[in-house]
Amino acid sequence: MTRPLFSIFIPTYNRADTLASALGSVASQQFKDFELIIVDDGSEDGTAELIDRWSQGFDGRLRLFRQHNQGKHVAYNLAAREAEGELLVLLDSDDLLLPDALGALERCWHAIPASERAQYAGVEGLCQESSGKLHGTLFPENGMDSDYLEITRKHGVTGEKRHAVRVDLLRRFPYPVVAGERHIRPSFVWKQIAHHYRFRYINTVLQTVDFRADGLTRNASLRRLRNPGGLYLYWRDDLLHHQRYQNRRQQHYSAVQYIRYGLLSGHGFRPQWKEIPDKLQWLLALPKGVGNYLVDRLKQLSRL
Repeated sequence: MTRPLFSIFIPTYNRADTLASALGSVASQQFKDFELIIVDDGSEDGTAELIDRWSQGFDGRLRLFRQHNQGKHVAYNLAAREAEGELLVLLDSDDLLLPDALGALERCWHAIPASERAQYAGVEGLCQESSGKLHGTLFPENGMDSDYLEITRKHGVTGEKRHAVRVDLLRRFPYPVVAGERHIRPSFVWKQIAHHYRFRYINTVLQTVDFRADGLTRNASLRRLRNPGGLYLYWRDDLLHHQRYQNRRQQHYSAVQYIRYGLLSGHGFRPQWKEIPDKLQWLLALPKGVGNYLVDRLKQLSRL
């Protein structure tokens, strides 16, 4: 078989009530050069039966993988390993692809000269809420070339965005996996890729996104307490590799969070002191970091 341009990836966990709409938005794509990968993260709600009913409509282009409940980031790593396409497109199981989303991504990707594409990680566009309201802000220019760190830190772009990312790069920059934890911030990977590759950013809406009451975004506080190891790695990466993209206030905040989640995940003062490059920065952040840690511990104990 010819390699498809896109691998559309849907991670799902007990979303049989919304997954059909997501699948319908994929089936309605005007651009058809894609495969569909679904990673079921241990669903117990009839998701498998729903996917089986839909599979014939994709003419063999739908592949289902199952894993024990380990989190979206682990599912993402699996999809990147198994993807046969050139570019991977994430579609959450409660979101929708607009009908020309793949077409817009294809046109933008192939507008980059073939001789230059090795310098690019992919193409990124916008998201809207179901009301039609844009989620976050526009990019400063349509078709601009930049990276995650520059686009967020220098240009202040906010909100949910969706992209088509080179599969080979996702294999080179996988999400770290912490035993017993089910979440790590998606920007962990985008920050690492930003040091080496650019994205082409387009002010085209690609997906409709909404946040359910039981979704990841709406349960941020509880998620942080359950996944301190991943957050420790996230803020550690900020301090070790991304400081030049931060002002002093942001650097201090990163150090506070590093101390906080380091302590929560069992990385005490001694190992932190050894690995932190700026000792004064760590000392200045210590009172706030320890204070936040103690508040978190009280929250954890109150839930027992």
